[in-house]
Amino acid sequence: MEPYVHDAMLDMLHARDALDRAFDAVAADQWARYVPYGGLTVHDVLAHMAAADQVWALTAQGLLRGETAQSPPLGAGERAAARARAIERGRGRAPADLREEMASRRALLLALYGELEPRHLALALPSYGERHNSVRERIWRGYHDRLHADDVRRALSVTWHPQRLTFRREIEDAVEALDPGETLYVAYSVDATRWETPSPLPGWSYRQLLAHIATGDWVLQQHLARLIERGTPAEWPDIAAGNAERIEERQFSTDGKLIDEYLSMRHATVRLLAQMTERHLAQPIELWFEPDRREHTVLGYIRGFHRHEAAHREQLRPAMRYATARGGARDAAVQA
Repeated sequence: MEPYVHDAMLDMLHARDALDRAFDAVAADQWARYVPYGGLTVHDVLAHMAAADQVWALTAQGLLRGETAQSPPLGAGERAAARARAIERGRGRAPADLREEMASRRALLLALYGELEPRHLALALPSYGERHNSVRERIWRGYHDRLHADDVRRALSVTWHPQRLTFRREIEDAVEALDPGETLYVAYSVDATRWETPSPLPGWSYRQLLAHIATGDWVLQQHLARLIERGTPAEWPDIAAGNAERIEERQFSTDGKLIDEYLSMRHATVRLLAQMTERHLAQPIELWFEPDRREHTVLGYIRGFHRHEAAHREQLRPAMRYATARGGARDAAVQA
């Protein structure tokens, strides 16, 4: 077996053990509990996981035939629709049946992985977009199990009821850009041995970088709260000092706790965005970090806010398992 593929498969086995333990902890009357901060139940998560390996099994079969998927990347709405179809198919089925299907599909996927060779790893998967779409990266599926194991843990520890939020049309794309999915993919893919090592950002470890991402909405939230309360944006705080203070306060926080905080804070941001009116969005705001600092509105600020997180998410990528595994650094350098 290709050693690199072996490492990816071993990571998947460890992650699946964690997911199985999470489902083992669910009592009969807890499958209907909701996962913060969306509208899925624990049973929905299980139904999703029961079907999740099917697409990658088909992809692996295509790779072994020398094919790569040529479909365009799915948008957030399309991904959500595909997930909803899988969940709907699983509703009404017993958890034991879904777990049996989940195990069966995983066994098939691992068997297909075992046939992959270096020539397959060099291929690109256009369905993931133009960047970060190599087979070498995307076969590392362990992150998906770790992510949903934590979803189950949150559902059992936090009482949550879904909230229906609506947004002005002008900011719908901006809200979609703040979906945590891409950041969760990277964070749950980070090699656990790398959190305390230096990141590309001078003076910060990867864990400190994650702490900054987790609390990165604090300035935006101050502006939005002030708009709602008084009709105008807040004064700009000392951002460098505020960032340093937040990182210092979280010096002993684990990556899991930081991800929990990230999700909670992002939900709070989204709730504030749901309260934005046309008048709020039209308010002028000085963006001191832009060349034309005085010629902006709150709407423009909101539309561009996602770039901050995207930039720091890229700085986390060198610590991802695919990049730190045997032979992984080669592919990471090519994609950087």
